[in-house]
Amino acid sequence: MRTIFDRSQLNDLAFSNSKEFLTVAAKGNYAAGTIAGCNTRKYHGLVVALQPQIDEDHHVLLASLDETVIDGDKTYDLGIHKYPNVFAPEGSQYLTSFSPLPIPCWTYEAGDFALTKELQMDDEGSLTIRYTLTKGSAPLILKLHPLLAFRNMHWVRRADEQADRTVHYVNNGIRMQLYPQYSSLFLQMTGAARFNEAGYWYYNVEYPVERERGYEYQEDLYGPGYFEVTLIPGEPVIFSGGIAEKQQLVCREPKPVPQTTKEYLLRAAQQFIIYTPGGLSIKAGYYWFGSWGRDTCISLPGLTFLAGNAPAFTSIMSLLRVLLKDGLLPNTGNLRDESKYATVDAAMWFVWALQQYALYEVGTAAVWNNYGDLLKDILYHYRYGTAFNIHMEADGLISAAYPGKALTWMDAVINNTPVTQRPGKPVEVNALWYNAVCFCIDAARDAGDTAFVAEWSGFPALIAEGFIKCFWDDHKQYLADVVHEGIADWSVRPNQIFAVALPYSPLNEAQQQAVVAIVKRDLLTIRGLRTLSPHDPRYVGNYGGSQLERDHAYHQGTVWPWLLGHYAAAVIKTEGVNDELRELFSHVETALEESCLYSIPEVYNGDAPYAAGGTVAQAWSVAEFIRFEKLLSAP
Repeated sequence: MRTIFDRSQLNDLAFSNSKEFLTVAAKGNYAAGTIAGCNTRKYHGLVVALQPQIDEDHHVLLASLDETVIDGDKTYDLGIHKYPNVFAPEGSQYLTSFSPLPIPCWTYEAGDFALTKELQMDDEGSLTIRYTLTKGSAPLILKLHPLLAFRNMHWVRRADEQADRTVHYVNNGIRMQLYPQYSSLFLQMTGAARFNEAGYWYYNVEYPVERERGYEYQEDLYGPGYFEVTLIPGEPVIFSGGIAEKQQLVCREPKPVPQTTKEYLLRAAQQFIIYTPGGLSIKAGYYWFGSWGRDTCISLPGLTFLAGNAPAFTSIMSLLRVLLKDGLLPNTGNLRDESKYATVDAAMWFVWALQQYALYEVGTAAVWNNYGDLLKDILYHYRYGTAFNIHMEADGLISAAYPGKALTWMDAVINNTPVTQRPGKPVEVNALWYNAVCFCIDAARDAGDTAFVAEWSGFPALIAEGFIKCFWDDHKQYLADVVHEGIADWSVRPNQIFAVALPYSPLNEAQQQAVVAIVKRDLLTIRGLRTLSPHDPRYVGNYGGSQLERDHAYHQGTVWPWLLGHYAAAVIKTEGVNDELRELFSHVETALEESCLYSIPEVYNGDAPYAAGGTVAQAWSVAEFIRFEKLLSAP
C-alpha cells in the first residue's frame, strides 16, 4: 500500500494540496502540511507545540521553512505559499517525488542537482529535517528562511510591531520569542551554517481550506532572516526546530514501513496517545480537538490494549478516575466548567471500555476488584439521578433532557440551539445502560460481591422489558431513535445498532437481525454509517461549507467511520464473520491514502463518492477500525 507520489501528481496543486502529512511527537507536538509543501490550513505548521502555560491548545510557532538553492548564477526557490490570486514561490514545480513512509521525504530536481528533504519529530517534540544533495557534482548553497507565527492554532497572526523580533544566538543557531508568555523557539543547523539577520513580515499568506470553512484565512508571518550552508554531494545537513535547545543535532533511524493494513492502523494509533504533564491522554482528533471524555472512552480499547499498549489503558483510566463526578465524565474543554459534564453517554462508554478490557486482557473479576467503586458510582447515580436531569424512570430506562443541551454524541449546536437534541430516552443510551448493568452484575458475581448482585439482579429483566416496549415496533421492524414524553422519533439513525452490537442485548434474535437489516439497507456505506437515512426529508448528503452548514449536516446524514466497528460487531453476532464484512474492511486501505496520509478522518459525505471532512485524523475512527480488524480475526 505504500504510495510514492510522482512529478505529475505533485505539480498538480489541486491534487497535492489535498493530501496532508501529519507527524506527531510522543509529547504531543506535531508537524503537518500538504505534500505540495503549501500550508492550506491555519493548523498547518512545522513546529506546532503545546503551551500549557497559556492554554490547552496547540500553538503554531514555526509556520514554514522556505528553501532556496543557489547553483552558480541560478537561484531556485523551493517553497510555496498561497497569496491572493497566486501561489508564490512556485516551488512545487521542482518536486519529482514524495514518499510518506517511513518518514515524509520530498525530492526536488532542477538544473543538474537533486535534493532530498526528510522530516521527522523526535520523542521530545523537536522537528528535524535532513537535506541531502543526492545528485550533482559540485557544492551548492542552501538557504533556509523560517517563517514564524507564535499564535494559537485557531487564530491567525497579523503583523505586530510590538512583537519581540530580537534574534538571540545559541549553539549552531538562534532563539526567537515573539511574545513573553511563549516558550522560546530554537532554530539550529549543522554543516557550519550561519544565520543572516534580515527581518521582515510576509503579508497576506492565505489558507484556502479555512476560507472554504468560513473562517479568517489570511495572516502575516515573520521572517527573522535565513540560514545559509554549503551542500556537499552525499553529505547531509540537519535543521532542527523546537522549544528546547539541542546540544547535538541528529536524525534517529525511522521505524520500519508497515506491511499490512493492520500495521498502518497501529502506526496511526500512536498519534493520539499524548504524554502531558498530567499524565497520558487521548487527543480526540487533529487538528482542533483536545482530550474529550466520550471520545477517550470509545477510543481506549482500539488505541491501547488492542494496539499492544495495555499500560496506556491503565494510565488513562487513572486520569478518568479523578475526573468522574456524580457518576458523570466531562466531555470537553476546561474541566472546571460544570457544563462540560453535560453528556449522558460518556460514563456509559467508560463502562464499555472496562468491559472490553475485561474481555481482552484481565477478566471480569479483576476489573471489578480494581474499578468496582467507579462502576458502582456510575450505576447508582444513573439509577437515582444526577446532573442535567439524567435519571432512571420506573420502567428501568434512562431519561435525560436539559434545556439548550444536546446530551448525546449527536451534539451539534447552532446559535445555542441543538440540531439533534434528542431529549428523553435515547436508544443507544439505554442499550448502553442495559449492557452496563448486565456487565456489572456478572463482574461482581465473578469477584464475589454477593451484596451488589443481590441488589441489582432484577434490573436486567426490568430494563429489557422497558426497552422493548419503548423502542420496538413490530410493524416497522426497527427501533425508535428516541422517545420523549411518550412520543417516539422513528428517524432511521445508526444509534439503534448498539442494541445489537454491545455484548449484552435486550433484543431477541429476530429483532437483532431486523435492526441490522435496516441499518445495512439505509445507512451503510464503504466509509461508515450515515447518521440519517437518505429517505428522510431532513437528510443532508454533503458535509461542507460554512460552520453553520457543516453543523447542520453533522448528524443529518454525514457518515461516521467509527460506527463501522459496532456495525461489524452486530453483523458478527447475527450472521458471523462473512465475506461482506471482509470486503467492507478492505476499503480501509484506500481510506488511509485519501486525505491525511495513513490516518482516518472524522467524517465523510453521506453521498458518494464520500469525500472526507472534519478533522483529518480522528482517534475513534482509527480505534474502531483496529477493533474491526480484531473482530474479523477472532477465532
